[in-house]
Amino acid sequence: MPANPFLFRPGPSAGPLPLLGPYSAQGDAGRIRQVLDPAFPYGEDLLQFLWGARLFDARGLRTTDGQAVDVLKPGRIQCGSGPDLNDALVRIDGQLWAGNVEVHVHSSEWDAHGHQRDPAYNNVVLHVVYAYDSEARTASGVRLPTVELRTRVHHDRIARHRALMCSREEVPCARQLGRVPPERISFWLERVLVERLERKAAEVEALYHRLGGDPAATFHHVLLRGLGCKVNADPFAMLAHALPLRTLLKHRDDRLRTEALLFGQAGLLQVDHADPYPRALRREHHLLARLHGIRPVPLAAWRFGGLRPANFPTVRIAQLAQLVAACDGTFEALLEQDDVRAVRNALDVQAGGYWETHYRFDQATRPAPKRLGRSTADGLIINAIVPYLFALARLRGRPRLADRAMHLLEQLPPEHNAVTESWAALGLESRSAARSQALIELRNAYCAQHKCLFCVIGSELLQRPV
Repeated sequence: MPANPFLFRPGPSAGPLPLLGPYSAQGDAGRIRQVLDPAFPYGEDLLQFLWGARLFDARGLRTTDGQAVDVLKPGRIQCGSGPDLNDALVRIDGQLWAGNVEVHVHSSEWDAHGHQRDPAYNNVVLHVVYAYDSEARTASGVRLPTVELRTRVHHDRIARHRALMCSREEVPCARQLGRVPPERISFWLERVLVERLERKAAEVEALYHRLGGDPAATFHHVLLRGLGCKVNADPFAMLAHALPLRTLLKHRDDRLRTEALLFGQAGLLQVDHADPYPRALRREHHLLARLHGIRPVPLAAWRFGGLRPANFPTVRIAQLAQLVAACDGTFEALLEQDDVRAVRNALDVQAGGYWETHYRFDQATRPAPKRLGRSTADGLIINAIVPYLFALARLRGRPRLADRAMHLLEQLPPEHNAVTESWAALGLESRSAARSQALIELRNAYCAQHKCLFCVIGSELLQRPV
């Protein structure tokens, strides 16, 4: 991406900033050099935003060769390949043109980017640049009308953008958030939540296709990864690959065989255990592995350090064995409920037997229930069931499943973590998991990456009157 020219450092006594005017060889030249400072981290993106939002002086707008320009529709910014803005409508020297707009910091970047050889740019009707330094022609040889915005952009808007880009706050606009109407923020959070669900659903869809379009196997993978949370998500995903669902379901009525398959394929039976139960599991797994031609994952993949004993992967695997038996292998009780309480009830399983007095093999403890708690159940609903339903809605053309996913999120309490707490300190409280998920996505996908130009909140702040 070209270096951003929009850097401006107003002096301590600077009042309202005028539009950039034609620069002379001395005073204004120094100011323009500041604006063109290559150290600033954006360029084209900001210029596209200013054009698309009409944040420039359009009075008497003319092309570089003197033709009058009337912008009826600046176009819509698009982030894919091809011209920067689509569906523009402009009148140039009395002639109405409909097509695309291409934006560059310098007009010479048209050739530098190879657009003069690309037929995809033949439908560009206007070239918008910050500074004009050469003409541009399409692949068909047409000379493009060019508009220069250098003298038409207000310093204050550039300074606002720079302040957001250079902010060291976790939320760049934290000190200005109160200036944005609450209804605009709520509207934006609804959209961000959908973006988050679509992103997660895309991952599920990719998995679905890798597994040959098997919805049950796909949910098996998604559920196991969710059980691992962040710490053991990858080992659980490896376990899902090492133990196909169809193999597991063949033995779901036999707890010993179910646990033997799960713990054996997890690689947790590859050592010499002292207790009779893991030794029995190992013998059973040896027979089942030969029968089904399966191989375990590496033992070293699992992490126990830093976890509460109730979250040890051994406990989670034992609970998974109970869940497979309780759901009769179909998982319908998890996926066909609109009431979150029913889903929680279906997830309310407890590892019994040997696990009543153990968190790990060969390490006896006082008897304690190993129930899959409500917080873990809620986490599975948020991170496994909801994305799966959202993905299946798109794969099968069943929007009712997407509605169910959204409804489940709205019934769940909000998550409490560092991200949601930081938003709460700024006045954005979470009333449900739907809201907290949106705030997490906003923080990670926009604020952390300083994508203020693509955020409705940042856009509102940048478009305030100067």
